Amino acid sequence: MTPVVGAPIITPRMKSYFMKMSRLRRTTLLAAFSMGVALLLLFVCIYGVSNATALVILASAAALGFFSMATSSRWTFLILVPLTAGLALELVVRENASGLMIFSVLSRFVLTGVLIVYIATLLTRESHRLYLDMERLAREREDALADSRRWISRLNALVVVTSTISTKNHLQEIFTEGLAEARKVFNADSGLIYSVGQDAGDMSVVGSFGYSDELLEKMQRRWEGHVTSCDACTRMKAITVDNLATDDKCPNLARVETGSAICVPITSGGSLWGVLHLRRRFPDAFTPEDVMLAQAMTYQFALAMQRASLFEQVNRLAITDPLTGLYNYRKMVRDIKREIVRSRRYKHSFSFIMADLDYFKRTNDEHGHTAGDAVLREVARTLNTGRREVDRVYRYGGEEFAVLLPETDWPEALEVAEKLRSRVESLRVEVEGVEGYLGITISMGVAAFSQDSLELNELVEAADEALYRAKDEGRNRVVTHATMLRGLPNREAG
Repeated sequence: MTPVVGAPIITPRMKSYFMKMSRLRRTTLLAAFSMGVALLLLFVCIYGVSNATALVILASAAALGFFSMATSSRWTFLILVPLTAGLALELVVRENASGLMIFSVLSRFVLTGVLIVYIATLLTRESHRLYLDMERLAREREDALADSRRWISRLNALVVVTSTISTKNHLQEIFTEGLAEARKVFNADSGLIYSVGQDAGDMSVVGSFGYSDELLEKMQRRWEGHVTSCDACTRMKAITVDNLATDDKCPNLARVETGSAICVPITSGGSLWGVLHLRRRFPDAFTPEDVMLAQAMTYQFALAMQRASLFEQVNRLAITDPLTGLYNYRKMVRDIKREIVRSRRYKHSFSFIMADLDYFKRTNDEHGHTAGDAVLREVARTLNTGRREVDRVYRYGGEEFAVLLPETDWPEALEVAEKLRSRVESLRVEVEGVEGYLGITISMGVAAFSQDSLELNELVEAADEALYRAKDEGRNRVVTHATMLRGLPNREAG
């Protein structure tokens, strides 16, 4: 049957309510009719008696009606017994009535009383039923409104998280605002977001609330910090612990003994990006609807983390040399400009090394470009592992490399360059198809900012001039631009 467009929708609950109202209306009409009959019988009951007896009859009827309206007990009819006895005593003592007169008056009174009790009880019961129904409907309405408000709040939280992800570029801001919304919606006492490394599967805390820094540090030291230690990660589904004091739980929650918790994996495209953990101090605090909302929020987190990972990969490719894995020329220029600004502001020097492999063209000609590429990769690895922690190594282009040494003047830079040169000299490269090992040496030129130059181009040119001086003097050596200007001896190999 096709519903009529615009017709009101009658729910089963509304239909039940209308039926009860109709029954109350019929009961009221019946009670009105019965009341009319009772009043008529009451008039008949007081007909022919004295005023005192009539007053007793009216007072008894009023008392009977009051008690019948005040209570819905089935024993209300028993009130007729003492009232009838009192009326009989009145007729005997005060009226000195005959037996027939007494029987007639008492019969009419009892009939009138029964009718009054019936009417009052009927109205009371129906009114009480209607009151209970209205009270239940009011509670259901309040519950429905509370549910609506709760779901609206949850949807708003999801909208806020989605909006945050679409407008924020930094993951930390997304995690901070997303956790704030989760805390508000779930009324959580504490929460964490773990990030999972895509290569090693290591877990680290990237966002939290309800935990002090000291406690977070203890937690990080206490557990393994790997996806294998997290049930939500290994099962790839939401885990709910209704009672942390008694239920089974993963090792990461071993020392948490109060409340309840949910752990939801942050996944997208079959990849695990992290875990959302929320805890409340009361048992059984999370409903299935809470888990569904948490899963919707973690999906948004997963999109943000996936986007950030892709963005990081693009940025890394833009500043990384694909063959050696070192930073490229673009990154080098950017870092030197930044270091120039810092050096001018804080009045300290820094140094720059240009390095070039000796006779590299001969290696390519004799053993092929595959061997040359292997040599470049090994030299890059050697320079990168041999540098100081604050230094940065770049592939300048071809067989040329560069090293940036922050807050380092040329005497100390000379020592660093000599260590790197020595490490390259001792390097032996094994290449498939080439008998034995390939040896390689490197020449280096060192220039210091504020000592040799004041601009980027001048600094690079100064280091390049020192490098060419090293080449001219026999290769496999380190020359500083300062020694060239001041006539000091250079640092030679061996």
